[in-house]
Amino acid sequence: MLIYDSTSIAFTQKAETFLKEVLVKIGIPVHRSRFEFQRRTYPINVVVFEGSDWGQFVPSFYQIGLNRKLVYSAKDSVVRDILKHELAHYLTFILYGDVRPHGEEFRTVCRNFGFPPEIAAATMDLEASNLSKEGDLESEKIISKVKKLLELAQSSNVHEAELATLKANELLLRHNLQFVKQDQGPVYLNRVMLQTRKDAKLLAVIEILKHFMVKTVISHGKRTCCIEVSGTRTNVTLATYVADYLVRELDLLWEATKEEHGLTGLRSKNSFFHGVARGFDEKMARTQESFSPEDQRALVVVKRKLLHDTQVIYKRLTVSRSEHRSDAHAAALGVKRGNALTIRNAVEGRGSTLSLPGPRARNA
Repeated sequence: MLIYDSTSIAFTQKAETFLKEVLVKIGIPVHRSRFEFQRRTYPINVVVFEGSDWGQFVPSFYQIGLNRKLVYSAKDSVVRDILKHELAHYLTFILYGDVRPHGEEFRTVCRNFGFPPEIAAATMDLEASNLSKEGDLESEKIISKVKKLLELAQSSNVHEAELATLKANELLLRHNLQFVKQDQGPVYLNRVMLQTRKDAKLLAVIEILKHFMVKTVISHGKRTCCIEVSGTRTNVTLATYVADYLVRELDLLWEATKEEHGLTGLRSKNSFFHGVARGFDEKMARTQESFSPEDQRALVVVKRKLLHDTQVIYKRLTVSRSEHRSDAHAAALGVKRGNALTIRNAVEGRGSTLSLPGPRARNA
């Protein structure tokens, strides 16, 4: 899952500067946000993620990821080493395509660009790497201070914990050379429904997910299309589950409806999926009409926050429209199914069901 907040954004900006320095040093021309290699240009794009690896390269989006732990616990020189390792994966992919992650092609790239043996290693002990770096005194001071503040941030005293967390982030922001007026909680992003192209089912899922307090954006990569879901960790986790459920459920609904009503063809199928999304939207609109005035105001605040978060994540967004010839009968059957659609399975654990938001009970 990707993470966006003022601290991680400052960190990625610094990491992209480091990456440009590495590229220039190995003789690869760098432009403002891209580098030139074999007469083509490629994006310089670093993100922060949560996971078990220190770094990752995502070929379909030409994207280098750095683990969130590095923001708080790695010296600058260690970050540079991890960037070199992921850059080697990047260049290997450009030169050889999909090959074994740390095979001969990867090692050849490391040798050809003069990366030392430790860069080609598949694993890294962060503590040992930090200790092995000499002369990185500024980073050592920052890390030491941040570690102490993070220890205080675990305090049972709420005020003390909040103050320590704030000061840790402020310290990191200064180190990353970015002024932030107000630190905010992180925005999480996950990619769901990875497939080769946009289709009616993906568009139906993206419309349904909008009702789960997340922002949804269609993202295109190298021969890849997906839905990027962003928001709070809880909401993104929930929306990811719902998306996985809908991928299966929409196909089952189509097969049942097709059999029952004798529907045929891609036009009917696409119309049916669009109808399901419209029916679900109508259902949620009726639900929201029953919200209390307080809930209505809260919903507006949430939508504004989602819009702001999207502006934090995406530098540019374009609006695209998909037109298709509609089968009115299939669309009407989809609307009926969408009005009745529920997410039946449990999100976590057993013996519970996921229910959609409903009106609050009011005191008589």
